[in-house]
Amino acid sequence: MRGRGSTAGVWQRRVIPALLGVVLVAGCTEGGPEPASSTTAPVADVTPTPTATPVVKPERPAAMDEPTTDGAIAAATYFLQLYDYAFSAGDAGPLMAMSGETCTYCSYVDEQVQSMVTGGYSSVRTPAAVVQSDSTEIREDEWFRVSLRAEQGPLVTVGPDGTREQTSDGGVADFVFAISWIGDDWRVEGVDIVVPQS
Repeated sequence: MRGRGSTAGVWQRRVIPALLGVVLVAGCTEGGPEPASSTTAPVADVTPTPTATPVVKPERPAAMDEPTTDGAIAAATYFLQLYDYAFSAGDAGPLMAMSGETCTYCSYVDEQVQSMVTGGYSSVRTPAAVVQSDSTEIREDEWFRVSLRAEQGPLVTVGPDGTREQTSDGGVADFVFAISWIGDDWRVEGVDIVVPQS
């Protein structure tokens, strides 16, 4: 998939290597020089454990209730919100519930979220903001093509010990959706992502 390395692939190409670096550095804390003797009792340096901010699942917009070009845009926008939610909450369930069986990008996102959770990591990023949208009806009341341009904020990776590291600067990406209306609901059948050349 052409766009896989642009957005969700950031976790694999940039975040995962960064996370591995954190793990390797954390494993190199033993074997240093012995501390000098002192008559002063050692004072423990206690760092407060960060309190996790609850992540709220985005609400489904009412505009999704009709198989129209506007409804398709609302559905694609909601899918992007579920994408952000999946990584922030470590829960790709709602996104996968909206995904078609043939959507390889959707499955890829699910795998990345599961890898993140299994490794004890989480991520923090301001939800993407859609700045441009367009939709074309391919087959009446059934198949639609949706193009969204979205601005994504910086991505911060949170390690198992609460350590935070910015692993992506964010930026603008173009999302192209193949989306269908089946059984009175939307299904994302495929997603392609292109990062505009600066």
